[in-house]
Amino acid sequence: MSRKILGLDIRSSSIAAVVIASSIKGNEVEAFYHVSWESDIEEKDSEQTRALKIIQENIDLKEVECVASFPAELAFYRNIQVPFKETRKIKQVLQFELEPTMPLPIDQTIIDFQNIPHARQQDRTSILAAVLEKSKLDKILSTLQTISLNPQVVTISGYSIALCIAKQADTPDQCLLVDVYRNRATLFVISDGQIQMIRSTVCNSSGVKPAELICKGIVQTVSAAEDTLGIAFQPKIVFMAGYGTDCVDFRNEVSGKLEIPVKQVDLIQDMGIQRKESDDHPWIPEQMENALALATFETSGNHGLNFHRRQFAAKKHWNAYRNDIIKTAILAGVVFLLLLSNLFYDFYSMGSEMADLNSRISAIYKQAFPDSAIHDPFIQQRQLRAEVDELKKQSMISDHTGKELRSIDILNEISSLLPKDMDIELDNLVIGPDNVTIAGDTSTFNSVDEMKSLLEKGSIFQKVTISSANSDKTGKRIAFKLKLDL
Repeated sequence: MSRKILGLDIRSSSIAAVVIASSIKGNEVEAFYHVSWESDIEEKDSEQTRALKIIQENIDLKEVECVASFPAELAFYRNIQVPFKETRKIKQVLQFELEPTMPLPIDQTIIDFQNIPHARQQDRTSILAAVLEKSKLDKILSTLQTISLNPQVVTISGYSIALCIAKQADTPDQCLLVDVYRNRATLFVISDGQIQMIRSTVCNSSGVKPAELICKGIVQTVSAAEDTLGIAFQPKIVFMAGYGTDCVDFRNEVSGKLEIPVKQVDLIQDMGIQRKESDDHPWIPEQMENALALATFETSGNHGLNFHRRQFAAKKHWNAYRNDIIKTAILAGVVFLLLLSNLFYDFYSMGSEMADLNSRISAIYKQAFPDSAIHDPFIQQRQLRAEVDELKKQSMISDHTGKELRSIDILNEISSLLPKDMDIELDNLVIGPDNVTIAGDTSTFNSVDEMKSLLEKGSIFQKVTISSANSDKTGKRIAFKLKLDL
């Protein structure tokens, strides 16, 4: 069943949209669009609404699952520790732990968090918490409602790219992602496959090169990570995403100052995502990467930070999958009816087979006892079995030895004398008038001697002789043959 996921990257002066079709064949970028406006315009809300309507006109948004992000600088980020691991308890105390460090009343905020597992912390839990003002989230949601979108996930810009990088197999244990937009940069500290710290910094100032400000922010973030997280953080590589990062000179300048390799994020290439070409507008990675990451990571089911958990209604899922659910229910009903029909047919077939067997039993019974007046097939069957058992008792030809011992008695004696847990595999048994020969293999020569001793303790065998005991062809087992005199 194919899913259509819309990644919507909402920034202060632009919106990027990417629709991914996810199926068993993989992910494919089905449509994408980017709209921007002047960053210093006063009516930003109206511009966002206009941009969304333009996107709606150019992309089919019917039955899509929406994942949206807002500018990372709108949220506050804190690393704290709590003395327990249960999610329920963490939620109960989180706002009280964060309140002293917040620049606004805690009851006016939305909080989400993720655990940061550390092997050395057994009795405490490290948490990366993100705090957003409720009014700002409400504004984002109301803007999306203008084109009838109710996102399943609302997170921060750059976060999904960091998650994608953290989960890639070839990503170093420690690295940084720098997501740049206009005059702001968001830095994500990645260690051991986890996002462990988030910091937002200014990357544009008069008289100072952006590369210098980026490097300064990276140095400060590395130092803060070591102090706050209590780990030795030495990033092996810095990933760059966003506006201006496609410039080779810019990346080389950052790499030269930090003496660390710098690489631009290219999810299309790194994750092997297919993309349909568009004649109307080109694919510009620095504009589309975050929207692509939002849609891509939603397919994995791991959302991480999500400020819209409680508000998202299950009705959206029903509307998105209603037709598929109805089709599946009809198919399940058809399968159930077929199974029920098959069950009735089996009962009918079994009844016919029973009637046929009873008829055959009665025919055999009449041949064996022509003078009997019994007509019940079950009684006839019991009488036939009793007569057969009696004949077996009277016959001492094949199941009897020269000393009036039955073969079943000899087998029972051997079975009772040898322990069940003993490593023995018997593959030959010959019962003669005066002796019994058994052959097989076992694990050691001591096991052969132990078998001989155990069998001599029985009441049937007068003498036990080891005829042969040698290593088999594999050299791992002992092939033996024992002679048991009766």
